[in-house]
Order: sequence, then structure tokens, then C-alpha cells
Amino acid sequence: MGRANPVSRQAEADSGRTRDDDLSDVELVIRRARAGDLTENEAFEDIERIVLRRDPIDAYRKSWSHDA
Repeated sequence: MGRANPVSRQAEADSGRTRDDDLSDVELVIRRARAGDLTENEAFEDIERIVLRRDPIDAYRKSWSHDA
């Protein structure tokens, strides 16, 4: 279960990713969580990594950020 190959590890290695790629990665995380491959916490961690790889500084300034 889980942790076999998080979406974010592959994505971090790629450069020049688009927002559509990020959305696809989030959708994949959600599908994996629904299938039972990820726990709820693992899914949230993977989604957070997807958000942070886009713009790590700006992510914490968003109104929906957990630290806001």
C-alpha cells in the first residue's frame, strides 16, 4: 500500500511542467486514495508537494493554505 512511487517524486524530476500536469497529478493522487493505495494523510502530503513544487514561497500566501 501507498508509498510505492509517489506522484511528486517523478514530477519533481521533470522540468517545465504545466498547470494541467499538476491537475493530472492531483487527480491521480485522488484516484489512488479512493482505490485504497494511499491513506488520507499520504494523499494530502502528495497534493501538498504538488502545490509546493509550483511555487514554494507563494503557496504559503494563498488563502487556502493551511498556514494562512
